[in-house]
Amino acid sequence: MRRQASAAGEAREGSGLLFRLDPLRLPLSLTAADPVADGGSRIIEISRDGIEFSRSIRGVQMRVRLPFSEFDGVAVRVLAPGGMDPVIFLSLEHSDDDLSVLLQASEDSDECTAAARQWSRVTGRPILIAGPDGRLRNPANLRKAAATHVRRKRHGALRNRRSMVRLRQQRAASGIADTLHEGEREIIARD
Repeated sequence: MRRQASAAGEAREGSGLLFRLDPLRLPLSLTAADPVADGGSRIIEISRDGIEFSRSIRGVQMRVRLPFSEFDGVAVRVLAPGGMDPVIFLSLEHSDDDLSVLLQASEDSDECTAAARQWSRVTGRPILIAGPDGRLRNPANLRKAAATHVRRKRHGALRNRRSMVRLRQQRAASGIADTLHEGEREIIARD
């Protein structure tokens, strides 16, 4: 049984919640605006396996099913429209913007943080944070990059030391060169 959610989603009075899809109540089905589609809307069905988009363009029915692995992650964007209070948007981001899905819009940062973690667990995708330039970054990768440090080049006393094999070869070569006598006759003592 699919639960129906309107384009406005679920909203609570006085909580600062503008739109919300609950990741613990899957499967969900909702209607979203689509200016290209016939009737100006499309149907999005979210299940435990992935997302299915259904729409009709010029009478041609289209249905696209994508597993969660095709999505980049759960994006968190903070926008302050017209100098008003900031609104936090959670969306499941895809490299094609038409396939990205809005999951939640709220003014409460704690609620959005909890929702982002839940959606990340359900989808198996990382949480991505939008920077001031609009680019999405994975904060877990930023922490790992900051934690690793560059290893110093060693300037130890043993760095230029000759190995024992080279020393033996040099001694053996120098010993042979010293005992060669050219232009001399060998004297052999016989009994």
